[in-house]
Amino acid sequence: MLNKELEKLGLSEKETSVYLAAIQTGPSSVQKISQKSKVNRATTYVIIESLIEMGMMSTYDEGKKTFYVAEKPQRLVEHFSEKEKAIHKKIDKLKGIIPELDLLYNDYSDKPRIRYFEGVDGLRAVYNDFVDSLKENETIYTFLPYDEFYNSVLKDSLKGARQRRLAKNIDTKIIYTSEEGRKISYEVQSRKKGKECLFVSFEKYPFKGGMNVYGNKVFMIDYSGKLGGVVIENQTLADMLKIFFNIIWDKR
Repeated sequence: MLNKELEKLGLSEKETSVYLAAIQTGPSSVQKISQKSKVNRATTYVIIESLIEMGMMSTYDEGKKTFYVAEKPQRLVEHFSEKEKAIHKKIDKLKGIIPELDLLYNDYSDKPRIRYFEGVDGLRAVYNDFVDSLKENETIYTFLPYDEFYNSVLKDSLKGARQRRLAKNIDTKIIYTSEEGRKISYEVQSRKKGKECLFVSFEKYPFKGGMNVYGNKVFMIDYSGKLGGVVIENQTLADMLKIFFNIIWDKR
């Protein structure tokens, strides 16, 4: 447990092992610390030097022997406090040069920005972006191939995003299709989750890829083969697709 907690603070696995071994052995030789920590002797030398630089270990000679000793655990607090102060200094310096960096920055906001995502984790990140980038009471416009989505591994990975979307009162309008026909139970359940649905015939409109339009972004998904998608960030394209969506929606 102690090893994991120290590693979370930023010490490496071997730094943690050597430091904890040194605490338990007291003033010791490298060989003894190496045996206790189960880190090979050559590496233990290197790790001890690193810990000495951090102020977490020290050394002294007694006769012809060199002993290494761990500083009191309170030194850990001092070490990380010093690191925190150093980070704050760097942040302050960065803030000072931000105006100059802004002058050099090439603004691409008027050009379509395209990003590719693969796998469940990549697509889940985009779904989380729905919630992060939209304001309360805004809407996500979705074209959903029902069969492909519910046969994919993605459907079970979006619960967290759905809950955050509902908490933020973000609505979803869905135009969906299915080879099996209209899904009444799906539409009823969707209404409980802040979604409105419109079914279109698969025979007339057999689309199998998904699309979500939200804010200034268009997210297109390919459920076949290797799960993946692309996000196009451009206000003009997003607005145009929202209009296409509403043309279909208003004719129901």
